[in-house]
Amino acid sequence: MLNEYEGTVKAAFWRFAHNHYQTKKPLLLAEAALFVWFTFFALIYGSAVLAGWLPTIIETVVGVMLVLGPLALGLMHRRIRIEAAKGPDALYRKRIAANR
Repeated sequence: MLNEYEGTVKAAFWRFAHNHYQTKKPLLLAEAALFVWFTFFALIYGSAVLAGWLPTIIETVVGVMLVLGPLALGLMHRRIRIEAAKGPDALYRKRIAANR
């Protein structure tokens, strides 16, 4: 059952990538901005924890979202950009392969 769910998420990801980036090239600047955001907040939260700050549950959730959210988006964007660089119809081929 988990494998079926993983295939559905994979197909949805490549369908989104194809629909969104079939006519435009993924920007390296967007990817860089997300990684800079991740690095900044990882350093801020990491240094605060090392300095003895103990976050509450809410602060922990917000911190995880501020750190891991942009990291996940940046990694997904990078994966799309690398796949799109393989050719003009690479995202379409990946979309079709994920639907099988």
